Amino acid sequence: MTQNTPLTRNLLLNREYERVWQRHCGFLDLTLAESVAVQRRLLEEQFEIARKSKLWQTMFPAQVQELTLDNFRQIIPLTTYADYEPHLAGRPDDILGRPIQEWARTSGRGGRVKWIPYTPEAYLQLGEVSLADAILASAAFRGDVRVRQDDVVVTNLPARPYLSGLAQVATAEYVRFRLIPRLDEFEQMTYQERNAKIFERAMVQGMDLLGSMTLVLVKMGEYFESDASRQRKFTWQALNPRLLWRYIRARARARKEGRDHVLPRDLWQLKGLMCGGADTEIFRERIRNYWGRDPHESYGCTEAGILAVQAWDCGDMTFIPHSAFMEFIPAQDWAAERLQGAIPTRTLLIDELEVGSRYEVVISNFYGGPLLRYRLHDLIEVTAAGNEALDIHLPQIRFVGRSGDFIDLSGFAGLIDEKQLLTTLRDGNIPHSDWVIRKEILTNESILHLYIELTPETDLGADEVKNRFHTTLKGLNPEYANIEEMLGYIPVKVTILPMGTFSRYLAEQTEKGADMAHLKPNRINPSREIVDRLVHSL
Repeated sequence: MTQNTPLTRNLLLNREYERVWQRHCGFLDLTLAESVAVQRRLLEEQFEIARKSKLWQTMFPAQVQELTLDNFRQIIPLTTYADYEPHLAGRPDDILGRPIQEWARTSGRGGRVKWIPYTPEAYLQLGEVSLADAILASAAFRGDVRVRQDDVVVTNLPARPYLSGLAQVATAEYVRFRLIPRLDEFEQMTYQERNAKIFERAMVQGMDLLGSMTLVLVKMGEYFESDASRQRKFTWQALNPRLLWRYIRARARARKEGRDHVLPRDLWQLKGLMCGGADTEIFRERIRNYWGRDPHESYGCTEAGILAVQAWDCGDMTFIPHSAFMEFIPAQDWAAERLQGAIPTRTLLIDELEVGSRYEVVISNFYGGPLLRYRLHDLIEVTAAGNEALDIHLPQIRFVGRSGDFIDLSGFAGLIDEKQLLTTLRDGNIPHSDWVIRKEILTNESILHLYIELTPETDLGADEVKNRFHTTLKGLNPEYANIEEMLGYIPVKVTILPMGTFSRYLAEQTEKGADMAHLKPNRINPSREIVDRLVHSL
């Protein structure tokens, strides 16, 4: 799969698009049995490589030579990063059974930095599936390859050593896109500098593929709709003929649709739009209206790269069998751990999943990587056994959230997750800039305390926000509705935050040099310290 990396570049130049599709997206043609066979073959290869590594010999001295496909789930316990941290934190170069090409970093909930080594094979695999993501984001049907060597690709996602930046560098091993910003400057810019400059450059150079966080796309669309956009003054840079011509054409498109404001879709006709964020589905229609394309999602992690992608219909996702070996902890087992402290031991494999059920994902690296039976603490839901309309015969899934990103308000109210809360705010017609929510105890009663910054034009008081939020959530979550009926109180409190609260928090975190994962507060159950900072932000 990851041999002869220049091949894709040559295939594109020679217009051999069918072979490009098979190389990068052919996994969508597999049967479930074939997918399982790929998983087993690559895991067997992984055992042969990793059993020779210092890491596995140190961590699993009694089991490493005995590992087989049939016994590893019995003799190796589930692991977390705490098990690997003493061995990986110093980023040694001789810890694996293969050379290390790159180190990727991410952060856990407590701010702990996690370092994950990528072997050359794992690095190339990341580039291969990242290009598959771009191909599928721009396709309209099976075999439709619209990406080209000279496509302009714009991204405002974090640079290397974060996964998004590493994926961009790895993709360059397969195809030479024209990047905004260029790779040599991408890693020198701060996140804010990239956001400020990339779209200015795209006004001149154009844009074919865009990768961004969902909220950034929504905020840009809102800005284009606002009065501020129409009052913007032109600078000397606007004298660039290509920029002027782009703007003139955009104005013509807007007038043709009866609008007095230009939208991003008028300026750029995107081939593909790759988004990330729990709220992508909530904002799908608005993004389509602003940008002219449906957002295309993937599911990935620093520990294993891209694990699942949407097909060309931008519907539910399909697991990529050659990214990592996957096991799944049933929902009742991780719920028992959460409520009773019972550590899960049972896992299912991909051909044992049930439609309608939720699972926590467990991965084992391929390609000489370090992780074995590693808990990601990510929850997915299986939505279908396949996609009949697209002739895909592999389980369809959607990402639900982190196993810690739920609020258990009472023993009978069920778990409340971020997507449910996002839907509540949308359907309850509560326009907002951002929010966080905590389970708190108020006069011996468990409540949801919503801290929310409303949009400037919103004229709602805390009581009206509370009523809309409570009424809408009751309609979405019947178990939540039981609280008012059974206990006789409305379990919601609302604090409206000053305008600009979240922007100030972001600026403060940036000045402190905070890790990318902590520039914004966790929406679900942030710490008391973070909430106090938001409430007292001036």
